[in-house]
Amino acid sequence: MSDILVQIIFGWPAILVSFALCVAGLLLKKVYLVVIGAVLFVPVSLFLRGYPSLRWLAPFLPIFLSGSTFALYKKKMLFAWLLVLQVIIFNAWLAIIVLAQ
Repeated sequence: MSDILVQIIFGWPAILVSFALCVAGLLLKKVYLVVIGAVLFVPVSLFLRGYPSLRWLAPFLPIFLSGSTFALYKKKMLFAWLLVLQVIIFNAWLAIIVLAQ
């Protein structure tokens, strides 16, 4: 039971839910959805910090999402999307690393 719980909290379901909430928040212009997505991404980024190739970038991803929240609050949509784009690129890169193993 605990293995499944760890996979849900730190695995792809958490990454995808966080990503979906951030994109939905930006599309609907709802700040609280992006905040929830950023908070859900914190355990994932802390878990990914344990991998040597991801150690330098993983802690900054929730900061990018928090910055996107602030940009959305200030009605700077382009900047908000650019900050979320960093997380999208990281998730795609992580997917390629996982699938290549």
